[in-house]
Amino acid sequence: MNAPHNPGGKTRLRLADGVAGDAMFAGPNDCYRLILTRKWINLFNAYTWLPHNFILWICKNPSLAEANVDDPSSNRMIDFSMEWGFDGLVLMNIADYRATDPDDLLKPGVVPRSNGNLALIRDTAKHAQRIVCAWGNLHPRLVPLAVDTESALRADRHSLYCLGVNAGGTPKHPLFVRGDTQLTEFKGVPA
Repeated sequence: MNAPHNPGGKTRLRLADGVAGDAMFAGPNDCYRLILTRKWINLFNAYTWLPHNFILWICKNPSLAEANVDDPSSNRMIDFSMEWGFDGLVLMNIADYRATDPDDLLKPGVVPRSNGNLALIRDTAKHAQRIVCAWGNLHPRLVPLAVDTESALRADRHSLYCLGVNAGGTPKHPLFVRGDTQLTEFKGVPA
């Protein structure tokens, strides 16, 4: 049996009391994390394993967080989501290959996005009460993944939000904003 995929990194945080987690992995040695959930109120909707009143965060790529382990990014998203009154969150990524260092997505032989990633994002977005784009700055080779994701969600008629935008127009990552930052509409990266 092969060893599980190691995304690198060292900061593994335990889930806070009262928070339940789940995660779905795929690929060789679970190198892709398709979806991560955190729930703290109304732990399960009767019809799905997603939280009942949840916010969907879409970031760049997954790192260390698993069903029972948080990382600094997921921990920060929990804080924001709780503050805004959601029952839980779902975290997905434009590139679902697990790597603490985003440059690992560009290594030879690495496919940054699994085949079903975008379809799963679109399906999950149908159930979200809010969608937050938070992928931060991107290497030019990863920009098409963000464009595909944003275009698909807009084609599905979703409103998109962010925590502000970087100088290049990409949506800011939650680790790089103040804790009292409010959501604003994400209008997209300027053409």
